[in-house]
Amino acid sequence: MFPIQDPVCVLLQTPFRRWSDNDKKDFLTCERPMPLLNANQVRKVGNKVYYRNFNKSRYSQFEWLCGSYYLDKLFCFPCLIVDDKAGLWNKTGFNDLKNLGRGLHRHEESLEHLRCALDFSKLKKNLTCGDGAQENSRQHVSKQFNENMQRNRHFMQLPILAIMYLGRQELPFGHGNFEELLRVLSMSPGYLQEHYKQIKTVFADKTIQKDLVDSISQYIDEHVEKEIQESNFFSIQVEDISDVAQSPQCSVTVRYVNSWGKLVERFLGFHAGSNRTANAMFELVLNCVEKWHYKSKLIGQSFDGASVVPAQLDILQAKIKDVAPQALLVHCLAHPLNSVLQQSCNSVSTCRVFFATVSDLPTFFSRLKGTAIVRRIPASAIARWTSSSDILSVVNNDWDSLKQVFTEVMNDSSYDSTCVRQSEAFLNKFNQFEFALLVVVFHDVFRLTGALCEALQKNSLDVRFCVVQVGNTLTLLNSKRSGDVFEKMFDLAALKALPSEGQKGKCEMLYYEILDALSLQISTRFKDMEKLEFVALMDNSKFQKYSQNFPMNALSSLKLSYPNVFTSTCLQRLKNELQLVYGDEEFRNKEQNFMKILTDHMNIFKETYKLFCLILTMPSIGVSAKSSFSCSERIKSYLRDTTEERLTSLAKISIERELLEELIDEQPFYDDIIDKFVNLNEIPKQELGKCMHT
Repeated sequence: MFPIQDPVCVLLQTPFRRWSDNDKKDFLTCERPMPLLNANQVRKVGNKVYYRNFNKSRYSQFEWLCGSYYLDKLFCFPCLIVDDKAGLWNKTGFNDLKNLGRGLHRHEESLEHLRCALDFSKLKKNLTCGDGAQENSRQHVSKQFNENMQRNRHFMQLPILAIMYLGRQELPFGHGNFEELLRVLSMSPGYLQEHYKQIKTVFADKTIQKDLVDSISQYIDEHVEKEIQESNFFSIQVEDISDVAQSPQCSVTVRYVNSWGKLVERFLGFHAGSNRTANAMFELVLNCVEKWHYKSKLIGQSFDGASVVPAQLDILQAKIKDVAPQALLVHCLAHPLNSVLQQSCNSVSTCRVFFATVSDLPTFFSRLKGTAIVRRIPASAIARWTSSSDILSVVNNDWDSLKQVFTEVMNDSSYDSTCVRQSEAFLNKFNQFEFALLVVVFHDVFRLTGALCEALQKNSLDVRFCVVQVGNTLTLLNSKRSGDVFEKMFDLAALKALPSEGQKGKCEMLYYEILDALSLQISTRFKDMEKLEFVALMDNSKFQKYSQNFPMNALSSLKLSYPNVFTSTCLQRLKNELQLVYGDEEFRNKEQNFMKILTDHMNIFKETYKLFCLILTMPSIGVSAKSSFSCSERIKSYLRDTTEERLTSLAKISIERELLEELIDEQPFYDDIIDKFVNLNEIPKQELGKCMHT
């Protein structure tokens, strides 16, 4: 080959920056030069002669590697394109086959190569993005025109649509809702209407409806399983939802970054039962994750205050770590800390009854809305009744006004018997000293822990700060465990309700029991927090500072917490990648989607992308605390709006409605659901069987 025909020689003769845009574009659409080199090398050891040849498979191992047939040497394609500084891999060429493997890895992990690879990726994207968009558009149009659904199977889209509509709207299937909706959907002129007339009695069968629901649910499960298999890590969250469900239940969700670089939380299902022991919950978690390589990929576990017996939370997290050593126990910031602590105190029967009474107050006042009596309570106070701690604040501050409302409702004949009975019950509770003491105690404690929760949410990336805040809160909480503080609480409660003789000793025991339960829950829940110092590596508000002073402590924390994920070799490359990230203005810009940039350059920032997937997968990171995708909020919203007992399959259709929309747009959704439905079990209806086959 002559030099003028060798792309590498052409680039060495005329640097790429001096080419015209059209020539650059044409060149980048061609494959990088990957010739089979003749760089045979001979080595003599004693009487033996060894021949060393170049293996062309190296090109597939290293996507940046290229070669010059004329020079018989290897080069780095990105460095050759964008790097002006003379070096071995962009000017001289590499031909030491004896040390080729070491040389390839050393160059790939070097800061210079990573910078060139990033610049080359941006250059290539800028020059070719227009063509890529046109090609994607052509493929999309072609796909739309090539989808030729067979006539009979096309009809089955209608019952699937009916199922999804009822599920998404949390509407009951009874009262003929499903059949009526299906009739309306099939009213368009043509063969759909005729098909429905022939087989409409089939869809009145509850078994058919259930099988369709299960088919859609299984389809969601399979997609989630595929996403988790493709992801680097996942964490699991278990939450008690008995307060909004009709029976003792908990929900299980999984959190991960999918292959598109998008952080998602997926609902796995409801699990009924009142057994919340460590052994029972361990079996539940294991059954949910056993098929997902959990021993190496499960990196976080999170439980709210009531999903497991509070005293056994430490036992449960230890059992999970025995089988998945990297699964750190973290507090999910989507769960308000005060609500979690309240749930943990429900193991004390007195506290359980107390919070049940407090949680009924908003419902009671909603019945009085608009009346003159309720105006005695400031509207701004009632508007804040979104949690037990908010309600306690109102009860503590407006104690006398509330009692007056209860009294006036009881004496006013315009109110119905339900309001009167509830007023009498509330007034009786307010006159009990024990109830008054619990209001004072929990109001005082929840102010303290509420401030802690707010600090954790605002500073979730500054783990050192968060650890100090948790420690300070525990110190303050333990300082309340004294006779003097109890006397103060007792006197404050006595201003609200009179204690009976001999009640003080019993109340003091209850007071200490509550403080012990709260201290145990906080110390256990945040015991692994100090192991998360490495999350500071993703705080882009400090990238400029890190570019001058690299956060080695955070990097060391990562090595200690996840030694099997980030080996010594990985950490060295990660450090080089992060130095490049910290020094790049694009990454410092808070307006940019940081994860999208990393995803676009995933092959360059291999270790950085892996690190950020791990960090985002942690429920302790504040991005989920108030985000719209929080699965916890979707589950509770579904349960509040549901009017009847629902199966997990139907709940999944409602809770994962956004995922279903994506699957309908991107996948052969209806064909897949129909196939699942047909294969689910033997369908005895001949009429339905006819519409499944061509």
